[in-house]
Amino acid sequence: MANPREITDALESVVSIYFSDVRHKHRAAFILCDELVEMTCKVKAKQANPQLAQINFLPLLRLPAVALNPVADVQNPVVVPLGVPINANHLTRNQLQHVNAALSVDDQHCADAILDAVHVIDHCFAASSQAFPDMLKVSLRVVVLFSSRGNAGLRMKFEDMMRKHRWNGARHVANISEPPFPVGIRRYWGLVMPEYAQVETILNGLRIP
Repeated sequence: MANPREITDALESVVSIYFSDVRHKHRAAFILCDELVEMTCKVKAKQANPQLAQINFLPLLRLPAVALNPVADVQNPVVVPLGVPINANHLTRNQLQHVNAALSVDDQHCADAILDAVHVIDHCFAASSQAFPDMLKVSLRVVVLFSSRGNAGLRMKFEDMMRKHRWNGARHVANISEPPFPVGIRRYWGLVMPEYAQVETILNGLRIP
């Protein structure tokens, strides 16, 4: 069952921020990831109960339509493994937004949260990630590489290949009014992700899943 388009749009926004060069991008993407998870679960819950009113995060996860209980108690003894990290991410998000604005998350933690969000989307709308746009699919392969699931050795090789790749084809000498941007370095990857076919070629050449 395909997920509603607004869920995919929101995920694309999160991934775009993750690859951007803005300050505190990991913090911003992490917070938006939590909102994406909550939105996805609410959309699923409202399909089962259109009259669903305002509901807090933990009770939302425990609704039968969502089935992502992260914490065992007498009424809810069965813990769903996927619910555990997304509930932990939600608690971290609350700290970031409501307790200490100076707190942040690192690159790997943010990448893991993005992948958790994808798993929630697939959990609520089975296999819907298979219908993601090609650019998003390629971008998520890079996110996996920089997550806790990624191979550190391949990560270094990928960064090296991205730096060496000729994104503009034949070498071009910049005019005096054209600042040279080395778009292959990581801070500028947001500029080259739209060239996802070239990124995919690099991933495939290194046999990165």
